[in-house]
Formats: sequence, structure tokens, C-alpha cells
Amino acid sequence: MSLSFPNQRVDEIPENIRRGLLAKAEGKNWEECAEIAKISRYEFQKWRRHPDADNLISTAINYKLEETIGIISTAAPALASRLVEIGLSQSTRPYTAVDAIKTSLAFLQVGVMDRENKKKMEQLFKSIEELEGNPRGIVDI
Repeated sequence: MSLSFPNQRVDEIPENIRRGLLAKAEGKNWEECAEIAKISRYEFQKWRRHPDADNLISTAINYKLEETIGIISTAAPALASRLVEIGLSQSTRPYTAVDAIKTSLAFLQVGVMDRENKKKMEQLFKSIEELEGNPRGIVDI
């Protein structure tokens, strides 16, 4: 099988190779990916150099991350409530309560810092716009 890649697109990567590359995005090692693609490890690693291989793997990883963030963000209020319950419960062992309390406070601190940073970024962008002459409202003809 020739592995020259001039001007090929993702849809030109054979289906078996795509399955192997997607398996790499799921954390499989090269040997497992080659098995999934039904080719040798050496040949599979050559396909890794295809111009669209990185994009295919990155897109798959980003999709999984977005899905994961969605799941965690949906569960965040319930997780926070449970964490506070653990920290405040008299039946919780002290070392567990300390970790729960630390984690709760860390979440709170990150949330506050994120809000403050967002405000500062907005102020910074506003200042940059003013320094650059605030082009809003100007119509160039």
C-alpha cells in the first residue's frame, strides 16, 4: 500500500485507518490502533503522518472533552451540594471532612477569581479600544 499523501483529504483516509486513528484519540496505544485498523504497527504509524491525521485525532479528542464538560457542568450543582453535605456532616471522619471543605472552598475561590478576571479582561479590552481610537460607530465609505 502506497502512503503518498499529496492533496488528500480526511475522507480519503481509508475507513479502517480512520477507526485506528479514532482509537488513538480514545487512548489506545499504537499496537492496539494497528490491530483495530487491521494493518501492521509500522504501517499504521506511517498513516499517522498523513496531513489530516492530527486534525482527525484532535477533533475526536475535542468532541469527547466537550461531552465530558457538559456532563460535569450538568451535575455540578448536585455535586456541590453533596460535597457540602459531606463537609458539614457530623458523621464524616475529620480527614474526609477537611478534604470536602477544602474542595468546596477551592471551587468557590476559582469561581470568584473567574468573575474578577472576566471583569478585568472586559476593562482591558475597553482600554485597548479607547487607545486604538474606538472605531465603533465610524462608517468608512
